[in-house]
Amino acid sequence: MNIMRERTAHAVFWSAIEITARYGSQAIVTLILARLLTPNAFGLIAMLLVFTSLGALLTDAGFGTALVQRKDVTADDETTVFWFNAAAGVLMAALLWISAGAIAEFFFQPELAALTRLAAFAVPLGALGAVPDALLTKRFDFLSRTHAQLVASTISGATAILLAWLGYGVWSLVWQALTAAALRSACLWFFSGWRPRGSFRLTCFRSLFGFGGYMLMSGLLNTIAGRLQSAIIGKLFDARSLGFYTLAQSVPDAPMSFIGTLLGRVGLPVFSTMSDRPDKLREALRVSLRLSMFLFIPCMFGIALVARPLIITVYGEQWIAAAPAVSLLSIAASFWPLHILNLAALNAQGRSDRFFNLEVFKNLTVVATTLSAAPFGPNSIAGSMIIAAACCAFINTWYTKKTMGFGLTLQLLDQKDTAVLTVLAFIPAWCVLHWTRMGVLPTLAAIALAILVYFGGAVASRHPALTDLLSVMRNLARRPGVDHDD
Repeated sequence: MNIMRERTAHAVFWSAIEITARYGSQAIVTLILARLLTPNAFGLIAMLLVFTSLGALLTDAGFGTALVQRKDVTADDETTVFWFNAAAGVLMAALLWISAGAIAEFFFQPELAALTRLAAFAVPLGALGAVPDALLTKRFDFLSRTHAQLVASTISGATAILLAWLGYGVWSLVWQALTAAALRSACLWFFSGWRPRGSFRLTCFRSLFGFGGYMLMSGLLNTIAGRLQSAIIGKLFDARSLGFYTLAQSVPDAPMSFIGTLLGRVGLPVFSTMSDRPDKLREALRVSLRLSMFLFIPCMFGIALVARPLIITVYGEQWIAAAPAVSLLSIAASFWPLHILNLAALNAQGRSDRFFNLEVFKNLTVVATTLSAAPFGPNSIAGSMIIAAACCAFINTWYTKKTMGFGLTLQLLDQKDTAVLTVLAFIPAWCVLHWTRMGVLPTLAAIALAILVYFGGAVASRHPALTDLLSVMRNLARRPGVDHDD
């Protein structure tokens, strides 16, 4: 048995546990907070995140990804990145503090000034954990990351719920972010055992920035395009409308973040080992796509199908206005693994310049569709993301086609069995929801029927993704690093 396959399977398993802990706990906390807080509170936080997320991105500057991508990393490389991140985090926090008044004026929300000044501290706190986080990822030590995330998510979530219950409103969400950033960084230091033992060197900085600089610019474009929706809705409409849209984003974002973080985190180190073997890299990309799309496409279409009863049952009647956007954004997100894995394969080849080129075209597409739909309301913006997702799929596979002969057409043809099964599974589920009265039992019955038809059809048709899934499960049963006979 190939040792790399076993290590990858175990890395996937522990990474999945860690990400499930993070986003699972976040989903539970969001569910409870949605019952305790108003849409206006979530809208205010979304406005705040437009700027704090940019600060966090500028603080990292792409160096974390550069450390993971580089095969040989020295103590000086690690220490250089640490001191840069620490200094950049303090600088970004200071800029946010100074700009707090202007941010509040931009959105016509006076309360945002004080919220921004408190939230600014989360940026340097998160920056302290960037290097140990990258090194644990490089070592495939996702068990330690799981422990760190469990501690941070559990305590910060409990803190937010307690504060919301005591009547602190939107401030409970800010304290949640601060607590999570501080605890996660502290735990990453503890579990990694890493300390800055080298020296800050400009040669290391320039070398890493050669890759990280492109990642920084790509991340900036991606963040600006992503947060533009919040900025536009907050500016043109009000905090309540943005609160509905933010919740609508969070529903598909949970599985998107799960699969995106998992595939990106494991895909880059694994693909990097094959960067000089295009045939093996192409096959690894193909198998990864086939398996991830097999699991992800029906999940997202399922969320779109049950959006209305899901919102009412989980979050309450006050959030029902978010249901249409949930359906539209879930459909737009259905091909997310295709985006993530193609970019991971590109990064594995060390071509961050090409990655940047793709990000420019993609984000221009997202910005154009967002601005075109903005005058027609938040639901129109959500619908425009379906068009943007289709265009971005073509863009993301451009270099994959050039370097490996595996472009969008071939990748989509590989998913035709999954697409057919998804349609066959959700026709009877739609009938159940359409011809019965809305409620928990009919919704659960529709979901169960869709799962039964989907996996039953996969077994009957001998879907190749099932073989891949069983292979991953067999590898999980083996100890990594021990050779086995086939």
